[in-house]
Parts: sequence; structure tokens; C-alpha cells
Amino acid sequence: MRSITRLPSPPRPGRAAALAVLAGAALAVAGGTTASAVTSSPVTTRAATVTHHPATPHSTTQPLSSEQIAGLRAPAPRHKAAKHTAAARRAAEARKAAEARKAAEARKAAEARRAAARRHAAAAKSARHKAPTTWRAIAHAVAGRASGPLPASDRLLPAAVSGAQSNMQLTPTQYANATTIVRQALHMHMGLRSAVIAVATAMQESQLVNIDYGTYDSLGLFQQQPDMGWGSAAQVTDPAYASDAFLGALRQYQGNNPGWATQPLWQAAQGVQKSGFPTAYAKWEVQAAQIVASVVRNMY
Repeated sequence: MRSITRLPSPPRPGRAAALAVLAGAALAVAGGTTASAVTSSPVTTRAATVTHHPATPHSTTQPLSSEQIAGLRAPAPRHKAAKHTAAARRAAEARKAAEARKAAEARKAAEARRAAARRHAAAAKSARHKAPTTWRAIAHAVAGRASGPLPASDRLLPAAVSGAQSNMQLTPTQYANATTIVRQALHMHMGLRSAVIAVATAMQESQLVNIDYGTYDSLGLFQQQPDMGWGSAAQVTDPAYASDAFLGALRQYQGNNPGWATQPLWQAAQGVQKSGFPTAYAKWEVQAAQIVASVVRNMY
């Protein structure tokens, strides 16, 4: 018997071509950038050669990075990011609303203050138009009282006048000095009676003239001595300063003598001046009260 040796069958051209295509795709996935020529072994005289060309930039088959692979494995939680953004937006809107409310409240408060100022100005204007006309009303206004009996300190003549009275004709300068004394007394809230005592004292000491001479070194309306602590020569010849100095000393006397307002006028004046002629002040009491009343009426 003859032995028969079987030769391998040559690959068919179609099958070789398919194998070559599959091999090229595998190389492209693995990242190959150059062409690979796949050629079947020439078993027979018939051979099929398949040549693969390099992948073009438009190829849809590209290698994936590790980040892209991780992204595919764990997609971003978009719903959580959206929720956070919405919460931030709501917080911003709440802050804007709070600021708007605060601004509105500030505007409201400012308007309330302006309205109160307008009411106050209107009330003051109305009060000026309704100034007191009677002496009783003026005296109550000076005392800061609406009605009722006035205390002795807020009356011109709260007690009987002592001794004979004198009178002098006043020049405009003298009246101006008396006005300064009265204004200072009311400014210090000392009442009408203190103003009468101060004017009567100046009438006796200087005849309401701001003189630059006197006994020893006495000067001014009240003949105050600089070396006795009343002030400098320039100060005691300033009517307003001299008035304040006298009234300040009178206030101290009043503090030590609760019944001062009903005492004879000369007694209170002497308590400040320490004069060698203590009762000399008494004779000016009535005219001093008239002067004070005139000045106060002009003030209202």
C-alpha cells in the first residue's frame, strides 16, 4: 500500500483577508499608530496580502485615559451639585431680603424723626404766636409753671417793702445793664426775686453804670474787688461776668438761708456784699421790681 501524505490546505483568500482585518483592529485598540502589514504565510503559490493604513485623525477608535475610565465607572453626582447651587441661591436671596428690610426700617425711622422735628417746630411756632400777655402768664412762664400759686422765689415782691423808696431816671445804657443782670438771673434759673435783689444791689453800688473806679480797688456794676477773689479787673467790668459772679454768691447765701425770698431785700444783698451800709439797698426795691418786670415783658 502506498502511503499518502496530505498537504495542508492553503488558506482561502477570503478567510485570510478577514483575519487580517481583525488583527488590524486589535492593533488600533492597543494604540498602534503605524501601519501593520499582515501577510499570510505562502503555503502555496496563492497568497493574499492585506495592508492596513495608519489611523486618520477622524478615526472614532481612540485609546481612553485612566481619568476617562474612572469617569465612566463613577458618573458625577449632578443632582447633588444642583441641590447645593439652589441652596446657595436661596441663602443669597435671603440675605438680600434681610438687607432690604433693614434699609426700609432705617428709612422709616428717619422719616419718623423728621416728622417729630416738624411737629416740634410747629409747636414752637404756635407757642410763639400764643405768647403770654398778662403779667400773671408771664410770671408763670418764667417759673416754668402752667398755673397755680407761684413760690416766693418766683415773685417780684413776695414780702413787705422795707423803708422809704427812691427812684432814678435811667439812661439807655443803664437800662441795658439792668437787662443783662435780669437775663443772667433767668438764665441761671434763679427766679424773679433773685433778679430784683441783683438789680437793686447794682443800683446802690454803681447806679447801674459799669464804672472803672470805686472804693479801694472796687470796679464795675457791683463794685467787686479783684483782690477779694471776684475776678480780674477786666472780668468784673464785664456786665455779664459781674452779674454771674454776684448771682453765684447769692445762690450760696440762699442755700444757707431757706427763707431768703421773704427776708427784707437788703438782708439778702448784704449777705453777698458785706457793705458798711447794709440797709442802703432797701430803698431801690420797688423800682428794681419795676425794671425787672419791664425787661421780662420785653423778653416775651
